[in-house]
Amino acid sequence: MNDKVVCFGELMMRLSTSNFQKIQQSQSFAVNYGGAEANVAVSLAQFGENVAFATRLPQNELGDTAIMQLKSNNVDTSFITRGGKRLGMYLLEVGTMHRGTKVIYDRDDSGFATLAPGMINWKEVFKNATWFHWSGISPAVSEASAEVTLEAVKAAKEAGVMVSCDLNYRGKLWKYGKTPIDVMPQLMEYTDMVLGGKSDAALMLGVKFQEGDSFDSAPKRIKEQYPHLKLVATSLRESFSASHNRLTGVLFNGENEYRSVAFDMPNMVDRVGGGDAFMAGLIYGFLNFDLDYQQTIEFAAAASCIKHTIPGDANLSSVEEVKSIMTGADAGLVAR
Repeated sequence: MNDKVVCFGELMMRLSTSNFQKIQQSQSFAVNYGGAEANVAVSLAQFGENVAFATRLPQNELGDTAIMQLKSNNVDTSFITRGGKRLGMYLLEVGTMHRGTKVIYDRDDSGFATLAPGMINWKEVFKNATWFHWSGISPAVSEASAEVTLEAVKAAKEAGVMVSCDLNYRGKLWKYGKTPIDVMPQLMEYTDMVLGGKSDAALMLGVKFQEGDSFDSAPKRIKEQYPHLKLVATSLRESFSASHNRLTGVLFNGENEYRSVAFDMPNMVDRVGGGDAFMAGLIYGFLNFDLDYQQTIEFAAAASCIKHTIPGDANLSSVEEVKSIMTGADAGLVAR
């Protein structure tokens, strides 16, 4: 692939409970490394894209291990700067049936939370880049990381790079005195494509919805309020239980709406990262499907579907595996 995709965000250690135990029951935790933007990077690398990840990690063994995890998944780590007191972490209590999954963050004073403008050479990062991806999580971590996110999107637009954002509202993170509405609209000015649902759009961007608007109205309403956006997408998730969801993708290009088939997921293994897999599928589709928006949204939804079968944060599936889900070919059979 000739395209160069850059993703920016916090890479964390994930500690997950086993066998659906609650945190207070657990004697041990499964360790993975991930984070919304890093998950997009890993997924795109599995699809064969040239992907670099920009962040800040502590100069210790945990930072080293996090970098090793990215390298093992073919992600370029040359734009990772080192520093800060610690690696951010989060605990995942895995729910089942009617008990939902719970997340506890431990990210204060991490290397990323204390990242400051000027620490990353964005001009060098965006050299020969085609695409830049960020999410609404990064400006939620700290005021400093919000400033760096703005620095990054400005540099990306100056370099002529396509910019995408997954809104990703995280109410537990916006604690430094500013609301999303104080921060996100300015970042949107430098963004070309947005992924977000109805509640994300209202909370993060101040998008106004009319009485009777359904969840699938989000792309059109976002586009109405931010007309410069080229593409807006959302994933519609019907939740029957913590273990059984149904997923449909919707994409709006300002003129036409494209909708994927509905993927039923009755026995999900790991819900975390499903939206990141969807985002990676959108980016891959835009870079490879010659503006075939229907194929792009089908691929994104199928990528999210297959991620729900994989433990851990990231979608470790190939393009061929995702396409097999798109077509329904050999679904669930043993490949011999």
